[in-house]
Amino acid sequence: MERLKNFDDLTKLDEKHGLLSRFNGYLPNIEKMYEVISHEKLNSNVPDEIKGQFNVARNMALYTYYLYALAPEVQLKTYTIIEHALRLKANSKKRLMLRNLLELAVKNEWIKDRGFRHLKISDDSMEWCHNLITVIPSLRNSQAHGSTLLEPSCLHHIFVCADFLNQLFPTDECT
Repeated sequence: MERLKNFDDLTKLDEKHGLLSRFNGYLPNIEKMYEVISHEKLNSNVPDEIKGQFNVARNMALYTYYLYALAPEVQLKTYTIIEHALRLKANSKKRLMLRNLLELAVKNEWIKDRGFRHLKISDDSMEWCHNLITVIPSLRNSQAHGSTLLEPSCLHHIFVCADFLNQLFPTDECT
């Protein structure tokens, strides 16, 4: 493990962001990251245990500014939060696997494409949600069992996770 040379190292952007920005043009800004992440709210009906874990993921995402290596951990955290939330929603006596839980969510229309802000869909399309049935378990497994996948930002995972949770536990008000 690399040792910190001094306390100032904790206040600097991780150099890996600079290297990645040469390829993707994205360089994070800590103030903007904080502003964006702090606006992500969960509905009041989302169980407290899920809200607590979501807050852990948000804080981890913010700290990727200082330590890029946390980004894949944030991604994995969002998948496990979604799985936990699906287990609570399903309330099944039988232990269902993630894929089965996602199939149940799509079948029962607990989630819909139009409930994900980044899709900009106004109809009742379910194409993206149907793809989640295979994509989320695959991404979760690749992260859980080792991966070299690099992404410029994990914030998108936070946004999708929030949208997913808010659809599972809908209400008119947010907390």
